[in-house]
Amino acid sequence: MPDTTDVLVIGGGLMGCSTAYALARQGVNVTLAERKAQPGQETTARSGAIIRAHYGVPELVTLAVEANRRYARFADEVGLPCGFVQSGYSVLVDAADETTLRSAVAMHQSRGVNVSLLSPAELGAIIPAVKTEDAALAAWEPDGGYASPQMTVTAYATQAGRFGANLRFDCPVTAAVREGTGWRVTLGGGEAISAGQIVLCTGNWSRPVGSLFGLDLPVTPVRAQIVVLERPASFAGVFPVVSDLINLAYFRADGEGGMWVGSSDNADLAEALEQPDGYDEAAGTQAVQDARRKAALRFEGMDAGDKGGVQRAFSGLYETTTDWQPILDSFGDGLHAAVGFSGHGFKLAPVVGEAMAARVTGKPDPFDIALFTLSRFAEGRPIRSQHPYQRAKFLR
Repeated sequence: MPDTTDVLVIGGGLMGCSTAYALARQGVNVTLAERKAQPGQETTARSGAIIRAHYGVPELVTLAVEANRRYARFADEVGLPCGFVQSGYSVLVDAADETTLRSAVAMHQSRGVNVSLLSPAELGAIIPAVKTEDAALAAWEPDGGYASPQMTVTAYATQAGRFGANLRFDCPVTAAVREGTGWRVTLGGGEAISAGQIVLCTGNWSRPVGSLFGLDLPVTPVRAQIVVLERPASFAGVFPVVSDLINLAYFRADGEGGMWVGSSDNADLAEALEQPDGYDEAAGTQAVQDARRKAALRFEGMDAGDKGGVQRAFSGLYETTTDWQPILDSFGDGLHAAVGFSGHGFKLAPVVGEAMAARVTGKPDPFDIALFTLSRFAEGRPIRSQHPYQRAKFLR
């Protein structure tokens, strides 16, 4: 006879572990199945883990505000730290996007974000190393920052287990069939689990796993390259996150002496993959050169030349939908999905776990997630930013 569980969460990245934690702490009999040997070894492990509320979609802003509050008190609420550094988060634009930034910040403030507009000189006073000669305006979120992906996912997984969740690793899902009012799910070793409800938190594996349950989840892996440079010793103290929407890059501290450099240029996010296994996990020479150049354009003391200073360079995957917004939905037959976060996942994980737990337990949605249905794609209702930037476009 197969094992039984009330809820089977498939996927042991940050979203799956957050969901399992939210369910287990309510006393729900929940099992989590993850294909890797430990939680968060795939997409989560390569996340920039930036915490911000700067979006052009109001519903995302509201979710991010709530998630930011949970990260700020994470250790008290969850019981283990997430490595949150409240460094602050900034956005820089030039004259072409000044009106957009003003409109976006007004919307953010109306949704409860602690954010203000600053002159370039005022931002320079907060971040002395930043160059602002080409900037027209800045936004400043003092509550933003970044956290540790591994500490965060480990905290959720550990505490889910302490609340009684059954965490199964090295357990890929290979088949699923309806069984009465629930599901019979087969794992890689041939073991079967009977579950009343299923929550798919399957990231870049959402298409193949979703198909086992009769769902067409339009999630495509997109390769993204990251370069971590050495930052000069003059970058003293806490180094805020900088989103440079002029040169299309974002920067945050990495460890004691590193600077994480990622691209906000949609041209750098055009490498869609057929499937998520076996991709090139290194960053290319061009990505390293671009990171050096963009860092030198934005910060004093950074060298654009080929003079070393690269701590590491690697690639990860975004789990993208066609509108670069998540799918948070329920489908009947005890099926639910939280997938396709397109780079937003870490920022939203605490509230998405709560939202999925509410769906499973039949409680009212604690947050407004009605916009993020799967049906929007078939119905021609893609989610669009109310305040798109000239260069960054849909990435903000």
